[in-house]
Amino acid sequence: MSLRKIRTFPDPILRKKCRIVKAIDHSVKSLSDDMIETMDYAGGIGLAANQVGVLKRVVTLHLPEEDHRVLVNPEIQASSGVRQVREGCLSFPGYQGLLTRSITVEARWIDRNGSYFKISAEDLLAQAIEHEIDHLNGILFVDHLVAHQHLTRPVTENSLESHNHDLDVTVNVKNNDTYERLKTRVELNKVYSDSSLSELQYDLYDAGYLLDRE
Repeated sequence: MSLRKIRTFPDPILRKKCRIVKAIDHSVKSLSDDMIETMDYAGGIGLAANQVGVLKRVVTLHLPEEDHRVLVNPEIQASSGVRQVREGCLSFPGYQGLLTRSITVEARWIDRNGSYFKISAEDLLAQAIEHEIDHLNGILFVDHLVAHQHLTRPVTENSLESHNHDLDVTVNVKNNDTYERLKTRVELNKVYSDSSLSELQYDLYDAGYLLDRE
């Protein structure tokens, strides 16, 4: 087994449909072994073959306190119910989104030994199956977002300690048609941009702070 590079958005292979596996040979078993090792190393619960650059309909899953699963040519035959869930993806490192998933799915697949499986899955397993089969069809979790603004970088205790200290700044605060210059403290744990100063400035303005441009 070996680690493979996880492709991240906007890598075009993530938008390509994977091909049906016609025979479970050594290459498919080797691929699934590498995917399991890569998935576990990255701390994920699921991985699709095109996320490691291979256009085959192969998925690996590893839910908490459960054994690894290898799904070859998985299909969803039926689904029922709708619920909103918060979801992430190894191809969007650090991001989470609020989206809709089915409550229950009926799915089938072949495992790496050629055995056929058909199950009724609920909750996290149903969500993971939908997520990974979407990948095989070139569909990403951001396509299901309730709204674009629900794609965020989650704020963690570690990120607050290392990046989100409060900051004292001089700002111009708008009061009717005039501006009042004063000192204020920006609570960076309420600001989400971390990729550029321009985006940080926009989020500060959006959060109610107007930066002094003088």
